[in-house]
Amino acid sequence: MRILVTGIAGFIGSNFAKQFQSKFKDSEIVGIDDFSSGRKDALPEGISFYEGSITNRELLEKIFSTHKLEYVFHFAAVPRVSYSVEHPTITTSVNVLGTVALLEASKNYGVKRFVNSSSSSVYGGADILPTKESENIPNPKSPYAAQKLCTEIFCKVFSDLYGLDTVNLRYFNVYGPGQYGDSAYSTVISAWLENLYFPTATKSFIEGDGMQSRDFCYVDNVVLANILAMESNKKFGGEAFNVAQGERISINEVKDLLEEYTGRKIDLENHPPRIGDVAHTHADLSKIKDWLDYEPLVNFKGGLSSTVKWFEERK
Repeated sequence: MRILVTGIAGFIGSNFAKQFQSKFKDSEIVGIDDFSSGRKDALPEGISFYEGSITNRELLEKIFSTHKLEYVFHFAAVPRVSYSVEHPTITTSVNVLGTVALLEASKNYGVKRFVNSSSSSVYGGADILPTKESENIPNPKSPYAAQKLCTEIFCKVFSDLYGLDTVNLRYFNVYGPGQYGDSAYSTVISAWLENLYFPTATKSFIEGDGMQSRDFCYVDNVVLANILAMESNKKFGGEAFNVAQGERISINEVKDLLEEYTGRKIDLENHPPRIGDVAHTHADLSKIKDWLDYEPLVNFKGGLSSTVKWFEERK
């Protein structure tokens, strides 16, 4: 197989590429990243790598014409919600126009399937929990969420109009090894662990009372969903699927578990609730289980333990 991985130096992209490499040893992996949030030391060995932006159409033309790609896994994005609020034009250029440029190149060069990384943020704050794709109309609350919803719409348009098969995967609160606490993807898990093992003058904090809950998804489960989406014989036509653990845990419970696993006390400053933050996220996985036979490989406690181990080894 010949695949393109965008954002290959990022947290999810690098994890995906390394695991794909291990599973499909004869595959050719092509990667693109501009290192705006990715890290050079995260790049897998033995790949064809291009440094640059997905908005660079000349670079995309070179990549697609050279490598005769079969599948595209699109992880590249400017991911930070707060940054999108401050810079809606810049982030829209990368997150939306960059995705359209990739879709156009994929269409022009006969890619078999385009697997798009979307986000649970498109729901805004789901009215019904657990959240089903069909029961909760997208209601984005930030430019980033709106941009992710736009990419889903463009994927469906390219499927309907041009026959390019596309699939949208809506990730819920991804965490795991390789997620640095100061990265754009940081969850409270990585942020708190970063400060535990690599303390700075800035203290860790908790927003609100900690009773808000999240459906945290270990990165290996995201990798699995992408591979299943590639391997499926179904035609997706721009369908969207939740990718998560399918359970939720409060932020206070996360703190207790981290203290148990690390043997350290997490000293937190109390901050007011974040404006626009949702109280709870909890994915219904019935659709992705039905279509792709998806079952999370790693549960929350197992994933948390592996993440703690990675931070300890970084020391």
